[in-house]
Amino acid sequence: MSVTNRFVDDLMLRYLLPENVTELLLPADDPGRKRARALLTSVYEPKLLDVRSVESVKIIHKEFQTPVPEWTSVHASWDKTVPATEQARVTVRVPATPPFQWIDMSLETLVAAKAADTGRVLASVEAGQWEAAGGHGAEGDQFDRDYSLRYAEPPLFDPSAPPRGFPLRVSVLFFGGLDLADALRRLNRARQAVNAASPRPEAYDGGSILASSAWLAVFPAVTADQDTSSTTEQLVGDLLAPQGFVAAFEMPP
Repeated sequence: MSVTNRFVDDLMLRYLLPENVTELLLPADDPGRKRARALLTSVYEPKLLDVRSVESVKIIHKEFQTPVPEWTSVHASWDKTVPATEQARVTVRVPATPPFQWIDMSLETLVAAKAADTGRVLASVEAGQWEAAGGHGAEGDQFDRDYSLRYAEPPLFDPSAPPRGFPLRVSVLFFGGLDLADALRRLNRARQAVNAASPRPEAYDGGSILASSAWLAVFPAVTADQDTSSTTEQLVGDLLAPQGFVAAFEMPP
């Protein structure tokens, strides 16, 4: 068995235990719960919502090696000119080759988080004076009216308010080494397949939905020396973050 396959198998056995999955999402050495917040904001676009804290993550469903079909579109056309002109165009979706992307661990979770609304809300609409279109006031003319929209500042964040529940799918891929080019290609292909197979809602009450799933890439922890390992792990996280992926590092058994 290769080192890569052994690492993947070890992680599947490790994450059979619910407490180990919770530790992956809410590491003990991450008191600010930055990992969970990054996963949440990679799906829930925070334009109108500022996540202040993550209180808990509940694992609702878990499965390993989930197949996600990849599809491609085949375009065809048919023309006929005799005895009458006819034309038809057809698009057929067929499985691509290979037919699946594999998600090493798929999680359905409910994230309890406290968040502040940051967008202004519409407070009132005030109507101005009527004006005749074209500058004339004759009877029967079309009239326009100006409206003034007044917005109120969002309410102040109340830290004592109960947390809100955010459903969050987390797709986890395991990587047996730091082949970052291959990891990014696999992450992007898998995300594209999941987005196509599970279209995301257009919006939620705090902004836009960015993706059908949050994505967590798990690599073997770097063990050469403490300074080098922490620097490498930070750089890997910095590389993945702008593309919407979150990195984690686990010690091999």
